[in-house]
Amino acid sequence: MGKLAERLADERRSGVYRLEVTDALEEAAAIDGFPIMRVALDDVVSDQLFARCVGALALRVEGDWADLAAALADPKWSPAAGHVLLFSGFEALVHRDPDALAHLLATLRAVAARRRMQGLRFFAAFLDPTRALSLDPLYDRRRHSATTMARETDQGGAA
Repeated sequence: MGKLAERLADERRSGVYRLEVTDALEEAAAIDGFPIMRVALDDVVSDQLFARCVGALALRVEGDWADLAAALADPKWSPAAGHVLLFSGFEALVHRDPDALAHLLATLRAVAARRRMQGLRFFAAFLDPTRALSLDPLYDRRRHSATTMARETDQGGAA
């Protein structure tokens, strides 16, 4: 099992992260049997963010961010062993309003903490190749690529 698949399988690592590409995440989620739920935020303005998230996640939530957090933290939401939410297209939103994602990020962090306490896995990842968000990386592909390359070279394989 790859390093990222191991990370996704560990509920203690549940959290909110950024990533530069989705290839490794898609492979690791498939290995672990976790669905990836995609939330495209292209062309969204701040006052539409909540509705876009609720709609993309196919939730029946009315109200506010606390209601969304409660719905996502509820184990009845989905029978999957783990969840990966993949957010993309947020750049224009953040450019217009630097604090536009504050409620969403706080909500996702709260959900990850509750799921972690329940022994469940929950990962929210923002496709952020420019590193615009102050989030830890879910996976450092450059470090992994360098390690893979060194290992292949040490074993006499093609680099």
